[in-house]
Amino acid sequence: MRKTLATGVLLFLLSFFAYNAYTYHELSTAEGAYKIAGIPKEEGLIAVYHEDSLWQFATYNEKTNVLKLYTVSQSSPFWLRSRRVESSKALVNYSQVILDLEALKDYTPHGKALLFKTLGWKYDGEIDGSYWWNLSEVIKPNGTFYQIYALGTSEGIRIRSKEVCEKRSLFAHDYLCYGSIGINGVLVFPSYEDTKLLWVKKKPRNQYNSEVLAYYPGVILRGLAKGGIAFTYRDVDQKMAKGIIKKLETKNPKYVQLIFYETLKRVPGHYAFGRSLNGGYCQVEAKSTNPTNITDLGCISNIELR
Repeated sequence: MRKTLATGVLLFLLSFFAYNAYTYHELSTAEGAYKIAGIPKEEGLIAVYHEDSLWQFATYNEKTNVLKLYTVSQSSPFWLRSRRVESSKALVNYSQVILDLEALKDYTPHGKALLFKTLGWKYDGEIDGSYWWNLSEVIKPNGTFYQIYALGTSEGIRIRSKEVCEKRSLFAHDYLCYGSIGINGVLVFPSYEDTKLLWVKKKPRNQYNSEVLAYYPGVILRGLAKGGIAFTYRDVDQKMAKGIIKKLETKNPKYVQLIFYETLKRVPGHYAFGRSLNGGYCQVEAKSTNPTNITDLGCISNIELR
């Protein structure tokens, strides 16, 4: 009986390590990692990110207008594989940048890599290349908008907003949350500096709807959304945007966002909020009626995303 039990335990351990070794080997190639991610055929691949033992695959289902982000990782052949899936309704139509899966075969092993249709494979330092649209190309003074976003990240792919919270005690739900970072339905992949941000703008289309435009490298993607309170973007707003981004950049953030929006009618002018995320959560704001009065960074440490 003991011999049978010992044999069974040994077979289980051998199977366990053999399977883990197999998955670890599969994660050494883009094709193998895609297979491990278990992505359904109806989802089109739109971006791939690889860093060390982590792979991320962003997909888009045109029929449901849903973005998904698959994250798979395994630190060693002796450890369990991790797989996580996030989803969000897409803010723009990503069908224009769906990749041919044959592109996965062109992957060259690197410590860090990014694949996007208009870029091909980018490796390590190339990911921070100056291929983003410049602010002056995207936003023209005297244009009318509902909202303007600038988004950037220095690591990983993001597709949704998350709450920024601080753990207050050992109790499971004892969190104090300060706000959110990220925008649901917008794909953001790595590259953050003041001239290397993803610009997204919502502008009036008709009485009820707005048009959303997202300025990805070499392509502009579009979608429809609800309207809002419109404002006119001016030269002073552009100076304000650059000032806020520079302040955020001093924190060497993992994630940054800048948002312009109109205030309530009883308050003249409009605001710009900038937020960054690194070891802490930092926020800076300014008002377009006085763009030189940009508040100092207010930062909160010991935070986590939920």
